[in-house]
Amino acid sequence: MCLGKSGENRLGEIIQVLRNTPVAVRAVAVYLVLVVTLSGCLAAPIYTLPAMPEPLPCLTPVQSEDTVVGLAVSGGGSRAALFAVAAFEAMARLRIGAERGSLLDSVSYISSVSGGSLASAYYVLKKPAREVPMLNKQGDLTQEYRDFFAEFREVMSHDYEGPLLRRNLLLWRWVNPAFVAKSLLEILAEDYLGVETFGSLRDREERRDVPRLMVNTTLYNDGRRFLLSTLPRQDLRFDWASAVSGAAIKEIPAGDVEDLRKRARALETVTPQDLHLNICETKVAASVAASMSFPPIIGPISLMDEKDQRYWHVGDGGMSDNTGAESLVMMVLQNMKKGTLRRGLIIMIDSSFPFEVGGEELDRRQDAFSLFDSDYSRIPSIMEERSLAYRSLFFLVGQQLGAIPGPERISIIRLRHTDAQWAEDLSDLPDSCRKEKVNWKSPKDVATRLSGIVTRLWLESTCDRDLVWTSASKVVKQQEDQIRAFLKQ
Repeated sequence: MCLGKSGENRLGEIIQVLRNTPVAVRAVAVYLVLVVTLSGCLAAPIYTLPAMPEPLPCLTPVQSEDTVVGLAVSGGGSRAALFAVAAFEAMARLRIGAERGSLLDSVSYISSVSGGSLASAYYVLKKPAREVPMLNKQGDLTQEYRDFFAEFREVMSHDYEGPLLRRNLLLWRWVNPAFVAKSLLEILAEDYLGVETFGSLRDREERRDVPRLMVNTTLYNDGRRFLLSTLPRQDLRFDWASAVSGAAIKEIPAGDVEDLRKRARALETVTPQDLHLNICETKVAASVAASMSFPPIIGPISLMDEKDQRYWHVGDGGMSDNTGAESLVMMVLQNMKKGTLRRGLIIMIDSSFPFEVGGEELDRRQDAFSLFDSDYSRIPSIMEERSLAYRSLFFLVGQQLGAIPGPERISIIRLRHTDAQWAEDLSDLPDSCRKEKVNWKSPKDVATRLSGIVTRLWLESTCDRDLVWTSASKVVKQQEDQIRAFLKQ
């Protein structure tokens, strides 16, 4: 038992009381006592960070490129993972010129969140080597990549919830979200991502076999974005305050500039170097598990800095930015400033749950909210939606002021699963959806179904999976001209 002496005495008193209660009540009470007892035994696991070597051998600066292409892959559970696979394949099929070849083959960086991190990590760990061409002379996917994407799609379609639930119940881990995160890490490492570390991944990155992986998480301690990658911190921190104050039309008071700097520091990317974490020996699966640790169901993961005796609590990257774009934008801007990069194209693969869904229902709702019948995720979604709006506005204003490069040098193209355009006669509706007993009347019905696919670690409906897949192919095609136009400049 994990109660201590006083706890054991108290438990004895409870047992005496239970002897005089009805059997049914007694059974429920014993169960609750057992849960409380075990929850005390399952104190949150702490992962100790040993002393970090200096310098870290796997950290490599951004390489010089004229035009860099980066992908920002959003969170959204299995929906996001499957949407990412389909978007990757659609971009692999898109030839953008003799020199660049496939669009996907031109990607140098992938910045991901939560479910998007699962797909992104699998891609960089399992993708064929650079020597294997994506496209043949006719412009079609090679057999090697057809096989790769077929397996990729199957893996991202798996049920991740069932194994996680069974492991948590069997090992009594469900009473502590930190142990649920531990179960998730074990499943990812055992069945999908293996025990590869960022150090071994860096070998693939160095050979240009795969893009540089940037996995986004959030520090509970101060709310800042914590990015796990093999990029050094000096390549990830763009000085917003200096850029804005230097480009302002009129002089900004000194007090306001200092306040701007303070707030800008809160937006800086935190790196493993800042936490004294040896990223070279960190498992990629561990970073993905942290990125997927959505509270209060999973995580956070707690780390202890052995040097400073300080605890860091790491959770879902979507709490700070569910698109994965912000850390990528910061990296590109910083290296434009340094002269390492001249132009940047950031493609957002965004299948985050659309905020507008549920609004019409709330318009007609008159009942009070409760823990059991309300979508608690709408609370952080409100904050996320407003944050995204302000970030977009700030970015556009910054370009207008000249604080950051204009759209001819840095462009962000957003691919949303809800923006897919469907044929009026629904001739492009997947066969699996036609087999369902649903009266599909118009593209609006398809869009409504697609926008309502919930964020879970398994999409049970074949129709839902096929809609997500087809929507990704559509939005890549819809934005093809805009992508080509930027790369041709």
